Amino acid sequence: MNRIKCKESLYAGAKSSEPGDRGLLQRLNGEMSDLILDRLNKKANGHASSTNHHNEGKKKTYQAAAEGLSKFHRSILSTTSSRQRCVTGEYPLKITVQENPTRKWLSSGSTSRYVATSQMLVNGTSVERSLASYERFQWLEDDERTELHEGHTLFSMELLAEINVKKPGYVNMMIASDAGFAAKREKNEAELSKNRYQLPFNQRNEHALNGESKVASEERILATKRELHERMLEMESERMWITGFSLTKQSGELNFVDVKSGRMGSINKQTASAIRWPNEVNSVPVQRYHHDTESAQDETNGMHEDALLVSDGFLVPGRDNGGLYVVSRPGHEMNEWRVCLAGGNGVDGLLSKLESKKNDLDNSISKDEDGWFYHRSIWIDLTGDGRQSVLTARAKRPSLVGSTPASASEESLPAKAQLVWLERPKPHSYDKSTGTPLDKDGLIFDSFGPKHTPWKVRVLDEGPDVMFSVADMDTTDDTVEVFASQFFSKKLTMHSIQRGPIPRVVFRRTLDERCGASFSSVLANLDSTKTSDTRKIIDSGSTVPTLKSGDCFSHLLITSHECTSAADDDSDGSKFVDSNEYTSEVRTDSSKTIDGGSLFSYRVPDGKDAWKTAPWLRSVIATGFRVKGQLGNMINPGAPGFCYTFYPTKDGPKPFNGTINRPLIAIAGDCAESAYILRPADSSSGEDPSANYSLMCEIECGATVGSIGIGYEDFCYAPQQSGYAKIYIPQYENDKVLVFALGNGEDDESNDGW
Repeated sequence: MNRIKCKESLYAGAKSSEPGDRGLLQRLNGEMSDLILDRLNKKANGHASSTNHHNEGKKKTYQAAAEGLSKFHRSILSTTSSRQRCVTGEYPLKITVQENPTRKWLSSGSTSRYVATSQMLVNGTSVERSLASYERFQWLEDDERTELHEGHTLFSMELLAEINVKKPGYVNMMIASDAGFAAKREKNEAELSKNRYQLPFNQRNEHALNGESKVASEERILATKRELHERMLEMESERMWITGFSLTKQSGELNFVDVKSGRMGSINKQTASAIRWPNEVNSVPVQRYHHDTESAQDETNGMHEDALLVSDGFLVPGRDNGGLYVVSRPGHEMNEWRVCLAGGNGVDGLLSKLESKKNDLDNSISKDEDGWFYHRSIWIDLTGDGRQSVLTARAKRPSLVGSTPASASEESLPAKAQLVWLERPKPHSYDKSTGTPLDKDGLIFDSFGPKHTPWKVRVLDEGPDVMFSVADMDTTDDTVEVFASQFFSKKLTMHSIQRGPIPRVVFRRTLDERCGASFSSVLANLDSTKTSDTRKIIDSGSTVPTLKSGDCFSHLLITSHECTSAADDDSDGSKFVDSNEYTSEVRTDSSKTIDGGSLFSYRVPDGKDAWKTAPWLRSVIATGFRVKGQLGNMINPGAPGFCYTFYPTKDGPKPFNGTINRPLIAIAGDCAESAYILRPADSSSGEDPSANYSLMCEIECGATVGSIGIGYEDFCYAPQQSGYAKIYIPQYENDKVLVFALGNGEDDESNDGW
């Protein structure tokens, strides 16, 4: 069962509330006591005190809750931390999240409460005893705290909650007015309907007295306006989508969490059985058809359907026959439906094969639609007529089950990878009076309807296999550029696609052939002093939209997803080397030895068309990532995984000393079983000082960290600083998503989330 366990349920040791304090905190003070009493099945005075709690209001105190307990169990109450938070400083922190046996024991015996069992340790000790404790920092004088703020990138880190979902892999933060909106409305209406029967009889039957047909008519008139208003309100809110997958289960997981309310839901069983290994999900733009191309582009921009674009598949047997799916109204019990655009299993796969054979004379259309898996897909107009089609990379490869890490990376194993374009179908005609797009039979045209799916798959180039980003390197020409991290071919490439009725690759270049098994591909702005009016982002390659379409960028970030096990050397598996220990003057033709998995940055060359011919300066931002081998990650293990840039607050970059602050960098360790946050370093060493970063903290999770989600909306009304980043870290083997909150390290009663 999916549920959220907030850390407030661990606050049994908090001091009793003073007059004027919030009642909710007072209630939570006795919650752990109730759990202990339930667990021990006490019949003594303490149990009576717990039973009478609801009758006595909010007068219950810590001492009353502890009556009838032994000294040992009273000590459990007295040592429970109120909030688990620490403060970063000059030196990197190592935060370890582990199961607390006492809390797990209490949770197993609770029938009415869900208790979070995760406990945070800082540098190997409890939060209370750590020198980085938040409470210790508050005891410093004002001038001492000011000095730390000015001299270092100082933030508070708090473990807010844990979200229990099965096998979480990808975490995607999306706007609440997009995918999942109908599911939320359905649940709201169900609650309203349920509450309706709690009204007095005369109010409950008001509809019948006034005439049901009249009321129904008015409801139909107002329905569209009400939905539009609700969606506009939701545009400032966030919804988290979590994908999950398993080797032992024949269906995937697609769950969502409304960040503000904590309400959870999931797709139906029919959809889950078709999408067996869901990877990254994306929103679906509203497609407006119009005779005027420019009008079509303007009307489409920024508007999204209540739907998801899901990339599916992996290289293991039974999951390698992936596909691309659009799931409409995901999570809605009655109205959810899916359509397969390419690939797929069963009937979906059969239809994809039949579609590929319809056009034997068209060599640009793929004839091989069996056995491909997809990691990410984006919407893009490559035809110039306003149609939002799909651009994706895909791969197929024999199973690596049972292969050793060394043999799994050998080029002797055949691999096939393609950059492909799925063309959105065109309407047959338009209604002369309304402009409505029509099909051949005169009915309303639907590009996702059974007449037009699967879509035609056109191969643009060979090589791209997993992750990619897209930019317009020269807005004065008719091409866009794809930067592909080729995992299997172990290189970084660029592909220029010429827009037109039949898009085609007109220029390609290998930027780095010695980067190793590259994985993530993210466009970032690490140097705001370098701007360009002719170089713009189309898709940054990241699920964290720090840079949006039209923004400028200075660097390309990739991770080298190497499979170097901790057992191969004398390290303990947690070795991390800052770029300061390496020279940043590493170019693509350098023979510099990299110590395991790494994060690289590539600086865009200065000058007109220099990106086509000049070398891209490669810098080592971080290296030394190691795989922590366990049974759950023995299939193609590697570290690190995805990287992300983000700012501490939703306000984004702020001026400091005449310049714009550089972003923080988050790294999902994947099989390193940790998440990492890097902060900009003030060092001016190296040829590219903007790529100098140092480790701020490592969050050791004890499970595979396949991705990271970052949002800014307050999470579930928990005490927190509004506007600061919330970091969502999945623990795959532990069936959890951890929720961390950043802050400025200072208490702010007016901004504590209540």
